[in-house]
Amino acid sequence: MNKEYIGKTRNNIDVYWDKQFSHAVTHFAHNQKLFDYTKKSIATINAQEDIIRVEKEMDEIVGTTDLVETNDQDEIIYAKRPLRKYYSRFVKNKSALPTKWITLDMRREGNSYFLYTAFVGRLPPSFPGGEFLPEQSKDFWANHALVWGNQEVVPGTETKECPW
Repeated sequence: MNKEYIGKTRNNIDVYWDKQFSHAVTHFAHNQKLFDYTKKSIATINAQEDIIRVEKEMDEIVGTTDLVETNDQDEIIYAKRPLRKYYSRFVKNKSALPTKWITLDMRREGNSYFLYTAFVGRLPPSFPGGEFLPEQSKDFWANHALVWGNQEVVPGTETKECPW
């Protein structure tokens, strides 16, 4: 792991991230400001749990969220994103929306935390197969998707058939 220090939590616990394997890598690459908002938000978190998933509202628009509601008229496609195990649901005929929200996911590693991911937008359940709010994931993702073309996908994984 290529750990790099990112900041301290409100209760003085070090937080690191991995520039090669953190899911935040792709999100930071698309939004330079997200890294600064992430550092600012980490300093407000009182870290105690093994896994911390939190959404934070900023004082200004921080970017656009790719997560949008969908309906029966939308053109849906599924694909895998880099460093992800499960398929993501995408919509081809919608655009990203401005937002003040960011989401952080940090995991305890010994006496510190590892930033698993950070992204612009609200905290949704994991895609089906994931571990965060699995009882809500299928219903949520049946009516929501990520905007196609705004995130990198693994070539050749695209399908119109729902993989879950």
